[in-house]
Amino acid sequence: MQRARRLVSIVVVASLATAGLTACRSEPSVAAYVGDSAKVTEARVQDVWDNAEEALTAATADQPEAPAMSITRADIVRTLVGHDVLTGVARREGVTLPAELALGDYATQLRLPQSAEYVRLYAEFDGLLRALRTKVQSSAPDATDDDLREVYDVLLSSGEIPAGTTFDQFKQQLPAENLALVKTAAAVRKEVAELTDTMEITVNPRYQPLNIPVLEFQTQSGQLSPLVVVPLGEGADSPVTDVS
Repeated sequence: MQRARRLVSIVVVASLATAGLTACRSEPSVAAYVGDSAKVTEARVQDVWDNAEEALTAATADQPEAPAMSITRADIVRTLVGHDVLTGVARREGVTLPAELALGDYATQLRLPQSAEYVRLYAEFDGLLRALRTKVQSSAPDATDDDLREVYDVLLSSGEIPAGTTFDQFKQQLPAENLALVKTAAAVRKEVAELTDTMEITVNPRYQPLNIPVLEFQTQSGQLSPLVVVPLGEGADSPVTDVS
């Protein structure tokens, strides 16, 4: 159960249903639409990717070969969309981005140089999430068995808790600080869903299925993996598919 202590909060976004596609929301050059007019273009995703790759290559110039990129294009889409949505949630809830962001710590966590734009985008995204989590800390209801079972199922299937551990054993052994993380993650997920229910988000099928983590855990290899998520829908045959 010590592994469960590595739970870390990250990021949040949400899903919503829309009536159907129109031609103006099916451009193959668009990775995602957020609201009536905002677009995350493929060109923007590529720019963030190229910037991170160039920064990594420069930082490891003295090595025989640059290490593999630790992020994917789907991660970039997730962060760009999440940044937009979370900004709206924070505005509605009256919270602001922390004045100081520990970019060095985020760079280490993401395995990218601090100069990479993605590190800043992710830090702002996570900073807003943490601010929201802090706000709901005292008012959030206790985590339900459904909330805890979601965490249990993920950790068990990924080998982060011993095979054969029952759900009741997991609940009894879960440290209080991790129980608090699940509690606030569930509350923030609800707040985000309330806002996105009034929006229109469309995601290109090449990035589906796309899950936005509200809470993640660190695996044995040091990778961050989703624990509590908000699904953004399944892929479909259309050039761009409405989230459902």
